[in-house]
Amino acid sequence: MRESDKQMLADHYLDLYQMAYSLLHNKADVEDAVQDALVDTMSNPFVVNPYNYCKRVLKNNCLKRLKKENYILFEQLPEIPNHESEIDEARLKALWSYKEKLPDRIQEIFDLYYVQGYSRHQISEITNTPMPTLKKLFHKGHERLKKMMLEYDQNNIFFKKNKDT
Repeated sequence: MRESDKQMLADHYLDLYQMAYSLLHNKADVEDAVQDALVDTMSNPFVVNPYNYCKRVLKNNCLKRLKKENYILFEQLPEIPNHESEIDEARLKALWSYKEKLPDRIQEIFDLYYVQGYSRHQISEITNTPMPTLKKLFHKGHERLKKMMLEYDQNNIFFKKNKDT
């Protein structure tokens, strides 16, 4: 590998780190995955485009780590809407009120994850819940919230049309 390629990878280290962090959410795993991808890229003499190759290797490394740790990637709660719109504020209030209608156990893990920022592994330890059960609770909670928000949107379609005009 040419020195210019090594410098280019060094210049893009932060981009690679951010990409890995968006998947792994764990600083130690991210650093390991990025370093492994860089070593893999630099040791392969047949690489034509080192940056793209490194990104592909990094993504695969992250997915392997997630699979190894038995993680399942779930859809996140809907993004927090823009507060400039009354409709978005109403949807946000509805989302949080619907969260309160979920079973206590699901509310607890959602609060630990989305409000307090704990990882799923930490929540598993805190609540003394096996990881497969915790994953099912996350999935069940997300599905219930999606269903409630779809009903909310259907019931408020008239309100949306009037606001847009």
